[in-house]
Amino acid sequence: MLAPRSVAVVGASDTAGKVGTSIFRNLLEHRFSGTAYPVNLKNKTVAGQRAYASLADLPEAVELAVLCTPSTSIPSLVDQCGSLNIPAALIITAGFHEMGAAGLELQQQLDSARAKHPSLRVLGPNCLGLIHPESRLSASFARGIPQTGSLAFLSQSGALCTAFLDWSIREGIGFSNFVSLGNQLDVGFSDLLDYLADDPATTAAILYIESITKPQEFIAAARKFTLRKPLIAYKAGRFAASAQAAASHTGSLAGTDEVYQAVIEQCGIVRVYDMDSMVQCAELLSQQASSDPPPIGERIAIVTNAGGPGVMASDMLIEQGGCLTPLTPATLSALDGCLPANWSRGNPVDVIGDAPPERFAQALRIVLADPNVDTILAILSPQAMTSPTQTAEQLVQIPIPANKRVVSAWMGGVSMQAGIEKLQASGIRNFETPEQAIRGLMRLIDYKRMNQQINDLERIEAIHRSNSMAKNASNNKPSPQILDRKRFIHFAGSQIPGESSPTKIFTEVDSKLLLNLYQIPTPSIQIATNAYQAIGLADSFGYPVVLKVHANEITHKTDVGGVLLSLKDADEVAKGFDRIMENVGKAKPDVRVEGITVQPMIQLSNAIELIFGSKKDPVFGPVILVGFGGVTAEVYKDRALALPPVSPERLKRMLSSLRCWPLLNGYRGRPKANIDALVDIIEKYSELILEQEWIQESDLNPVLVNDQQAIALDARFIG
Repeated sequence: MLAPRSVAVVGASDTAGKVGTSIFRNLLEHRFSGTAYPVNLKNKTVAGQRAYASLADLPEAVELAVLCTPSTSIPSLVDQCGSLNIPAALIITAGFHEMGAAGLELQQQLDSARAKHPSLRVLGPNCLGLIHPESRLSASFARGIPQTGSLAFLSQSGALCTAFLDWSIREGIGFSNFVSLGNQLDVGFSDLLDYLADDPATTAAILYIESITKPQEFIAAARKFTLRKPLIAYKAGRFAASAQAAASHTGSLAGTDEVYQAVIEQCGIVRVYDMDSMVQCAELLSQQASSDPPPIGERIAIVTNAGGPGVMASDMLIEQGGCLTPLTPATLSALDGCLPANWSRGNPVDVIGDAPPERFAQALRIVLADPNVDTILAILSPQAMTSPTQTAEQLVQIPIPANKRVVSAWMGGVSMQAGIEKLQASGIRNFETPEQAIRGLMRLIDYKRMNQQINDLERIEAIHRSNSMAKNASNNKPSPQILDRKRFIHFAGSQIPGESSPTKIFTEVDSKLLLNLYQIPTPSIQIATNAYQAIGLADSFGYPVVLKVHANEITHKTDVGGVLLSLKDADEVAKGFDRIMENVGKAKPDVRVEGITVQPMIQLSNAIELIFGSKKDPVFGPVILVGFGGVTAEVYKDRALALPPVSPERLKRMLSSLRCWPLLNGYRGRPKANIDALVDIIEKYSELILEQEWIQESDLNPVLVNDQQAIALDARFIG
């Protein structure tokens, strides 16, 4: 599909304005290295080439059929491709899932036709096409073809493809593959990333994502790719309104952005948030010509002839999480020997505005030799004494070690253009502003950092999985508790909603019963139907105790006066029972109260409140949340998400990403929280969420933790 030796364009014609006309002419004008056949039922020739009435009339079974006829004809054409053993079909035509009910029905017909031929792969429908510069293949109705390079670009937006393509041709950015995915009926991000991870001609990729259709396959393919090569992604639809726009555009449901962010982080993908950042990353990634390019080093130095832009670049670097590397004494001494007495004597290296080309180049050569420096940003502003072109000529003669990088920001307009062209022709990528250069560098440094963290995490998780498997193998006989977990859905069956039933919120009593089955620490709980029973239960638990209203229709018990804490004796329990019944009767007179729960009051010194939660995402399935908990959980929104199972190491990374982490880590002499106790809960909670597939949402809130223990005080499960 991506590099075919023969192509047929079904719908090729000589009629101006038709998609088939543009695609076939692109194949001819860009001198496709293979064979191209026009297929047109009515015409004998197209663009001076012999035309064929159908795919069956072709002199050979082509490797790629490009389909750009009316949408109603596409299902039968795909069936023909399969019957003729054509291995790949590219469907340009729109008018399917993205068009609503009528289009959805047509896409279902198309999918049925494809399913009859398992070996046939289909890209599209509703896409711009694909470009393979090395073979001069432009199976697309976009104008122009980029030069051959090592960067892959995969996009769900055809319009973005055309803009990115036009920009890349102007800037001389090369690509290994340039693919518009459309509706992803068959071939999607996961298939392409899995292939490109093994492709020696591809050293990095940029994605524009609106939705993911095969979530687990995407995660596996993205991880495979990022373990070897940088992967940059723009995920559209970050907010509710724009997410809806994305859904209507592609005909696919967009998941919540927080979940996508968690998936992106777990996959090791670097996320960007604007077109500028995509362009900046492309600028730098296009320099990576080898199959195993060195990562961009994070020890950055700036050489400039203007103090102000140097400071601006420094500010952006620090804001983006980078830092200026200190120069060695030997470097500073060498710079003293070639720069005026009033030079900056540090990083950024200000060579002063009157610097001739030789001074600028000598300073850059000295800084490049510093063992503390990985990457140099060279900034030049157009001053009266400046010669941008000659300075560029001097710079391109400096040999750059394979493990180091030089990028430039020749700031200005027409006077800088000749110098910029010389820099870029030599492989030094130029940016219009220093800030653009820094943002691009930092995104690729983010990849390097993230890749190292994820590799470390995977090694630890592999050891953990191996130990867990060995432990389970030593005890193959299921315990009674494990059998009870599997039966929970049956003995709580009256409360589990069926497909046509409304959402059911489980009571605290049943929720804690489920926690007990997974040995998640939680207070004992019993239901009392009168004050005397409540006193008896309180006496058995020991004081102080907590009373809470028990009613299926009341979720937020505090809001109706349904919670009393720290009751110290039988008299307080009796009065508390009556007070809760009175409060709830006034606040919710129509609600049937089944009783009052009694449980011991848990008092932990120096305790911090956390929340553990889960939600079944419509795209990725169960997602686990960890955050700052208690009644302020929704106010502070201090949280981190991950897909289960959540390993101990991943939980520690999630916790350390929270703003409340200093409190857990022993802020101002407080004892450090018992992280191992939290690890024990999250492992069991992950297991619970994965096994009990009926759970739509849940939370353990608050989870109290101090230096001794952790315990879930309350729980809620929604089916």
